[in-house]
Amino acid sequence: MFILVITVFCIVWLGINFIAPVSAYFYYKKQFMDQTAECSLAMDETWYIEQVGSEKLEKTTKVHLMACHEYDKTRKIMLSLRVPEPVLEYLGLEAIELHQRSIEALTEQHRFRER
Repeated sequence: MFILVITVFCIVWLGINFIAPVSAYFYYKKQFMDQTAECSLAMDETWYIEQVGSEKLEKTTKVHLMACHEYDKTRKIMLSLRVPEPVLEYLGLEAIELHQRSIEALTEQHRFRER
């Protein structure tokens, strides 16, 4: 009986601490990286639209920021399945690097409109 209890404990422990995080990592990796890039882009666009002060585009910013909500949900699922925070941080950085925009797109928001 003791060996059965220890065996079940070890299987459950391996499932919780190893199998679930590794499975969640591979299952959600692409989705998480895509959503990270979308959220990053949405935040950049929102900031730019706020700087321009266009009221017509205000609803657009809210729709774009929904990508951040989806990113946050996926992140929370991965955390609840015990994917370590440093792994998620690395995936986020990797996603932003893979989905970088051209230097023109990044610098356009810093150009003077008026002097």
